[in-house]
Amino acid sequence: MATQSDPKHRHPVHRVYILALLLALGLFYFHVVVIFDVAGEMLSHKQWLIEQLGPHRLGKTAILGCFVVLFAAHLAEAMAWGAFLRWAHLSSSITEGFYFTAASLTTLGYGDVVLRPPWRHLGPLAAVSGVLMFGCSTAFLFIVMHNVWEQHL
Repeated sequence: MATQSDPKHRHPVHRVYILALLLALGLFYFHVVVIFDVAGEMLSHKQWLIEQLGPHRLGKTAILGCFVVLFAAHLAEAMAWGAFLRWAHLSSSITEGFYFTAASLTTLGYGDVVLRPPWRHLGPLAAVSGVLMFGCSTAFLFIVMHNVWEQHL
């Protein structure tokens, strides 16, 4: 990790925090768009999916498809945070940044990789955004499963 005294790697603290907040908002917007796009595509192609898969396999396929898309979205969001931390010279590599933010986004928070002061507040920021995104994903999967259960798909 870069030290604060290295002028090549210094960013004003407020600039990095503002960019991190914008990243969190942008990723949350991305997450909501993914959820609504998946829901919209499923609803607009429901009849075609029933014809292709049959009513008994549609529900399982829809749940699995939603899971895969949401899983990919969460991985992409963690990678975006990792790239941001690398860009800001707060981690030594994108993979270390990915590991740190994945641990933060999931609120796992091992603590084996930490950011140095004054950057350590980015971990809780990522954790709060992760909790909100995982909450939205959970709510969406619950709605999909509820609809599958109601319609006996």
